[in-house]
Amino acid sequence: MFRQILCVAVTLAAVQAAGELTILHSPESVTFRGEEELSQTVMTEVFTAALGNTPKLRSSWDGMAINDIFDLPEAVVVVAVEGVKSIESPSGKHYPLIEDESEETTWQALSGRLEERDKSKTLIRINLEDGVDALGQSVLGELKVTPIDESSLKSLSVKNKWDREFLEQTQLLDALTKKVSQEITVDDKADLYWFVVSALPAVIDAHRDQPAAVKEAFAILNNALSRLSSAFMDAYKGKVIIAAFTNDASHARHTRAAGDEVTRSIDNITVADVNPSKEYDETYPVMFTIFLWFGVAFVFSLIAICITIADMDPGRDSIIYRMTSNRMKKDN
Repeated sequence: MFRQILCVAVTLAAVQAAGELTILHSPESVTFRGEEELSQTVMTEVFTAALGNTPKLRSSWDGMAINDIFDLPEAVVVVAVEGVKSIESPSGKHYPLIEDESEETTWQALSGRLEERDKSKTLIRINLEDGVDALGQSVLGELKVTPIDESSLKSLSVKNKWDREFLEQTQLLDALTKKVSQEITVDDKADLYWFVVSALPAVIDAHRDQPAAVKEAFAILNNALSRLSSAFMDAYKGKVIIAAFTNDASHARHTRAAGDEVTRSIDNITVADVNPSKEYDETYPVMFTIFLWFGVAFVFSLIAICITIADMDPGRDSIIYRMTSNRMKKDN
């Protein structure tokens, strides 16, 4: 019994929120509120619902409210920062994030959900770790990276391998930012852009005794995210959700390993899916809207007809007279 309780405790500890979701921008039609934690699987459902699609999993997370279903965001932009607990952004809404899957798994789930609805949507994932050589001719066009200005650095140095790789990723992010206004064409289809930054943990490890260098790295990253946000806000005229989340890949692997160990150790415990939601066809929102407004129009039309008949003068040229005249004569 003690062993079972211990295994459950280990599992619960392993899945505690170790990351963070930061909403950098959202349009007026979608409001993010509160500070309740959520998991990456729920994050997929949140962005799915924000773009007007029906979520497949039921969740009690109430950190997002849709204010206007007829003016939903036209795109979601996500920056995944691997290996850190927080990007330490001074702005935006922050939520503790439970890392129950890898960054790439979340991308596949979200992009797959959107592709099911419309295969012509723009779905772009760019891993900045690939470098300018691999991304030189990206889906956003040819990238021209600006050389690193060493004079602007205070504690970081291009001579340090880890610093240089991190700076190259932020420079590549800036190059992609410049392509946003040139290459993106806004249409009536929801788009998804996904960028992965992975070089920050190595910088933190290399400067454990230099907090100024770590602070500078976070400042550089947040400045790059701010420029990226501004570019997408201009391109979509504000109708876009821009978010950044942190994901420690090693932490996710440890969590899954702990879960496997608990499964092997506890034979009498069955894990079940609680409150599974009903799956709806992709035409459900359209049919629901048609029936809803038809019902509203029908009810008001019926009320108007009843009022008109009630106020009608029962003269000889009216339908009331014609239907009751014979009865009136017979009664007389």
